[in-house]
Amino acid sequence: ENSGIPSGRLRNAMCILGMDPTEDEVEKHLVDLGCPDYIDHKMFHHFIEGQRPAVQTDQPAECLKDVLDYLKQFDKAGKGSLSKKELEEMMRGSELSEEKVQACLRKLTRSGERHLDIRKLIKYYWELGDSEANQILGMNPEDEVGAEEELIPRQDVASKVRKALVWIAEAEAQYSLQDPQALAQFLQETDIRLVRAKYLVDLVRSQRPFRRRQETESDVFIRRDILDKAESALVSHEEVQNWASGGRRAIICSISHTWEAREHPDPCQHQLQHMVNHAGLFGAAFDVDIWVYYDYVCLFQYERFSVHEKESFRKAMQHMHLLYAHECTLTFSIETLPPEHLWERLMRASEDLVPIWDVDRKNVVAKPLKDMMQNRTPFRQRGWCIAEVEWSLLRMVSAQFQQIEEGDIAEDGLNGRVPKTPGDFIDAMRRAEFTWRSDRENVIKLQHKIFHEKVTVCEHLELEGLPASEMLALSHALPYYSCLQSMKLKTFRCGEEEATAFGKALAWSQVETLEVHNNDSESSKFLVKAIAEALKTNVSVRDINMERNDISAQGAKALAEAFKTNS
Repeated sequence: ENSGIPSGRLRNAMCILGMDPTEDEVEKHLVDLGCPDYIDHKMFHHFIEGQRPAVQTDQPAECLKDVLDYLKQFDKAGKGSLSKKELEEMMRGSELSEEKVQACLRKLTRSGERHLDIRKLIKYYWELGDSEANQILGMNPEDEVGAEEELIPRQDVASKVRKALVWIAEAEAQYSLQDPQALAQFLQETDIRLVRAKYLVDLVRSQRPFRRRQETESDVFIRRDILDKAESALVSHEEVQNWASGGRRAIICSISHTWEAREHPDPCQHQLQHMVNHAGLFGAAFDVDIWVYYDYVCLFQYERFSVHEKESFRKAMQHMHLLYAHECTLTFSIETLPPEHLWERLMRASEDLVPIWDVDRKNVVAKPLKDMMQNRTPFRQRGWCIAEVEWSLLRMVSAQFQQIEEGDIAEDGLNGRVPKTPGDFIDAMRRAEFTWRSDRENVIKLQHKIFHEKVTVCEHLELEGLPASEMLALSHALPYYSCLQSMKLKTFRCGEEEATAFGKALAWSQVETLEVHNNDSESSKFLVKAIAEALKTNVSVRDINMERNDISAQGAKALAEAFKTNS
């Protein structure tokens, strides 16, 4: 549609054509091309001509031609597409269920038909991440090659096509963002294992840092609260299923955090301490088990050798938003980095060792912080961190997202937030830092899908702790909530500008019930005036609850007059 290749896909395109550039080389190529957003076909042709010496003899482009020839065998009428029956014939004997066949048709359907468009399937290869594209084309991805894989022969064309279609179906899988059973199903199908908060307490007590999922799987600890009972560090899938069925009480918390070093996300145990402190409050308040999603411990980490580990990671990344946007989870964000004095002390210390994966030794080795590749980029400049926060803010109750450490970034003493509009999100992603350029476009596409899936069907919204800037953001986001019936605002700050903007958005909304509870009389005064003005236009609001607001007699009179018009 944009008549060219997105610049973020240049490396992927070069890999498909048999080249193997590094990220730095791709960056240099883009600078040479003038840093365009899209590389048109003519520019790309001349660029590739200039790179010809790098093209290998056994070109993966030939594999794409083989794939096209293979698909044409099943296109009996030569129409460039496959019917549901032809698709099922091609996939006979594979793991593609009826549900997955339908998912493939949804993703790759030809306009006006329920047929799979062969051209779209070929294009899909171009839209895959680097690792996935290489795997489909029979190449070993540069960052996940295991000794056992070197002995595996290249796949035949049929296997490649079947794998591509299975991956498409998995990517298009529909998991409910409300149903606990859907969350349990996702965790089981991806083999993500949650970690017990009480195990994290045990780590703090013994002054041990996190270990990778691969090592944590075998960990057990002693629960001092149940007569010294030994328990596994990770929660079993059976336990999660029991929770989803209502047979067990637990709170599931997803952690949004930085990776402070490439080899380990939390070498200083700064994040671990904050997690234990906050999870302990919830455990004490509700007297239930706290289960935590923390990627390093719950998801198979580099270096992944077995097919199962690689498949688990790939499937999880396709639907990672589920852990942050699901209505049955909470999100805790840790947005501060370890204090400079702590970081500097550990940089000088040779005796404080952290177990990390050593690529050369192919084993876990204890190393000091100074031997790691450190990353002190702030939380709010990291693409994945921004995305996880935005997914979390799409829940119906904003309090399900919490920044759990005390930082210096609160405005008016309030930390509540409102989801960014699609345009604002794209702008934030353009400025954000990603380890892999291709992640940026993937996150934007995923956010677009999730935003509309959640926001456009949301009927009830509860927002708490909004500073003035977020009240203004709410006025921008409110028009997207096209099905919103009730809204509750608790503890906020706003001036006349923010209140007026909110009133204008409310005037054209479909909200029927509005609750406003605030402890700041100045903010309430401005908002009541704006609401009264909105009611002169809005005809949907039927019930307003303004108790515990110092709205003054004048404000109450303005609302009463507005309701005469509204009614």
